[in-house]
Amino acid sequence: MAKATLISDRDNERDYRIHDGRIITLVYDDWDYTIGFKENNLSIGDEFKFIDEDIDEDGVGNGESYLLARMYSPIPKAGLGREVLKFFIDMTGARIYARPHDGQTRDDGSHLTEDAPGFVIKMRAEGLIK
Repeated sequence: MAKATLISDRDNERDYRIHDGRIITLVYDDWDYTIGFKENNLSIGDEFKFIDEDIDEDGVGNGESYLLARMYSPIPKAGLGREVLKFFIDMTGARIYARPHDGQTRDDGSHLTEDAPGFVIKMRAEGLIK
């Protein structure tokens, strides 16, 4: 199991040292519920996106549970995905859930592709995804 080691925690950012010694920063955006990736203060692409689907008639979510709608890491198998989930839970106090791996393509991006089905299974076993 790849492990990213937390080395710094600032407001909406956390720095992690990964297996090859690089330091990757996770950046939480509380406006659109995404966590992005930076290295040397530059975006290195990809993101995890969370959607609050339990909204009221005014379009306001309840903030209790979020759909993991997008999960792309620029450095797969480095332990960053697990840390993204932990970071999101720490920032929101919410539960995270994922769609079933049923072969359907969804407009919100929440369908599981590539390594995502295995990742979701592991994270469910660890209790990070419901």
